[in-house]
Amino acid sequence: DEIIDDLQDFKASYQWYVDRGIPYRRCYMLHGTPGSGKTSFITALAGHLGYNICILSLSDPSLTDDQLAQCLSVVPQQSIVVMEDIDAVFVDRAAKPDGFKPGLSFSGLLNVLDGVVAGEERILFLTTNHIDRLDSAIIRPGRVDVTKFLGPATRFQIEKMFLKFFPSDSSLVSQFAENVSGTGASMAELQGYFMIHKHNAQSAVDDAKFFARAMASKHKTDSIHSLNPEMINSLNSKSKDVINP
Repeated sequence: DEIIDDLQDFKASYQWYVDRGIPYRRCYMLHGTPGSGKTSFITALAGHLGYNICILSLSDPSLTDDQLAQCLSVVPQQSIVVMEDIDAVFVDRAAKPDGFKPGLSFSGLLNVLDGVVAGEERILFLTTNHIDRLDSAIIRPGRVDVTKFLGPATRFQIEKMFLKFFPSDSSLVSQFAENVSGTGASMAELQGYFMIHKHNAQSAVDDAKFFARAMASKHKTDSIHSLNPEMINSLNSKSKDVINP
């Protein structure tokens, strides 16, 4: 709702931007774990607004700075431009250290975000699974206007999705949500689980505790793996201090 309200305000504020000499464009950063619904949210938002979606793949090795600028200059009106998984292209202003060499330069990316070739009347969404890996130059104010974290499914979302799959079994929704809420399950993982049980709501509820344990274990492991080496060393040091005071 916050992003929808912000976009509606942006659409109605053209003259306000002009009067103050501020470029008339808006950039949003959505970050969160894989499957948290970043792309689905953008798709639903475009449908709600009646906008088109233009997806730019920054990982295309044939994409150059000039081509990216050209693409953004011809975006149709009432369109949302999406650059997905922006962390997959650059790490600390360099190409990813896996042999991948993008045709796009880091400075070329910054220029299309807010440089002289950035253009106006543009709505841009960036997505990333790892916002901590992004160079601060990308996400500083002026380039990214709004940053939102899309986390694990909330109880409200769990209940809504359950009823989408099993509209005739509302009596079971609270029991299912009670078991699964707080386990770290993403919207994509929930959908996959419901697809397995799509013909039987009771079996979805009966197996919910097993699903919840699997999700809790998986996301606990994921959270440990997401720590950088300095944080892991710090935690290990603190653990040794507790064991050997």
